[in-house]
Amino acid sequence: MSFYYRRKLRKIGKALLEGSEKVHLYRGDVLAQADLNEQLELADKVRAAIKDRTREITEVETLLNRLHEVLTRNGGKIYPVTSGTDYTEMVVMAAIVAGAIRSFFLQPFKIPTNSMWPTYNGMTAEVRAPDAPVPSLAQQALDKVQWTWTYVIPAEASGPVAIPIVMQRGPDGRTEYGLRSRTREADDGLFGTGLMKGARDKYEMLVGQTVQTVKVPADFGFETVILRTYFPEESKLKLPRQDADRWRVVFAKAVREGRIQNSPFGPVLLTGKSATAGAPLFNFDILTGDMLFVDRMSYHFVDPSRGDTFVFRTNTIPGLNDQYGQPSQNYYVKRLAGVPGQKLRVNEQGELLVDGQVVTSPEPMVLNSRRAMDQGYYGYLPDAGGDRYAIPLDQEHTVSAKHYFALGDNSANSFDSRGWGEVPADAVVGKPLFILHPFTSHWGPAK
Repeated sequence: MSFYYRRKLRKIGKALLEGSEKVHLYRGDVLAQADLNEQLELADKVRAAIKDRTREITEVETLLNRLHEVLTRNGGKIYPVTSGTDYTEMVVMAAIVAGAIRSFFLQPFKIPTNSMWPTYNGMTAEVRAPDAPVPSLAQQALDKVQWTWTYVIPAEASGPVAIPIVMQRGPDGRTEYGLRSRTREADDGLFGTGLMKGARDKYEMLVGQTVQTVKVPADFGFETVILRTYFPEESKLKLPRQDADRWRVVFAKAVREGRIQNSPFGPVLLTGKSATAGAPLFNFDILTGDMLFVDRMSYHFVDPSRGDTFVFRTNTIPGLNDQYGQPSQNYYVKRLAGVPGQKLRVNEQGELLVDGQVVTSPEPMVLNSRRAMDQGYYGYLPDAGGDRYAIPLDQEHTVSAKHYFALGDNSANSFDSRGWGEVPADAVVGKPLFILHPFTSHWGPAK
């Protein structure tokens, strides 16, 4: 019995010694020197007593009681430890550890857009016909575990459905058509409380003589929902520039059929379909983007390699500054297409050439160069728009020293080094390690 009791006394002694160290650390400068000396001397005696297995148990008990009394007198709010103090300390330490892990080892990262699709998903849509059945409430509740949100948007009026568009003259003098730009505003905050406001995008539709506004999360890409809802056949066409080319087919057909007209609200594209007030105008789900862990350690020991997917800061990339010259504060994930000194070019077949040779690894770059459209890889495009910082790859480009060239796997929908220039080496954060949410076919080690 004495063996187990002695072991219990050692545990109590160790706890008291930890308390003594905390009191010394946090209150040593406000205690009278005599009180502090008494505490330290007793702590030394307790330390020696719990190590000495020949000490009488009663002597050890006496020392423990004396140290407890001194700590109670000297401890203030540090000792004795209350459940509230203990919990607060645990939370603080957990936050410190989590911060250290995030800063030096693993950082969670949310894929914001579909520039890396199909390797990684940003927000994507599952689109149903307006009159198709809506998922049950039970199914919607289950989907929310996967961060999938159902949108059923009723028409506010009855009449023909039209899409506001813009018209301009192209370089060859022909008229070019495009969808009217979205507008961005602050959302209603967390659960509509006005707290932790984010951003959302507004799109306009014309139903009869009523302009109806549709609001969706920022960067969602509602144009795809419009295309799949009102032009389902064209949305299935496998074309190199994907939706951009599909919309060209839609506009060309509309011109032939006389469905581009002027209205009191400007030029519109008539969809050829009508809506009834109160009936669904759109019926779709928004699936969240992939959440992944980023390995922040590896690139401290090895340099990034061509073909890696990598995450980087954008605040030192001038081509991503806003209209006022303020640096971007976003993190991007792209594929590293070229390291310093490598020569890059995209040929007419949509193949990426590195130092004059078509890439042979990794698999997503090979599939893109083959234009494996049946697997979601539509080939590389030589340009991505942009301005004076743009680096189109219709001509061979040599990657600068201490910089990397970034490309998105979804070349037609990726704003990358072709549009805003190279990535400075010191902007690199790390490489994707593991996709932890949602629990789809992407879940698991990152590609």
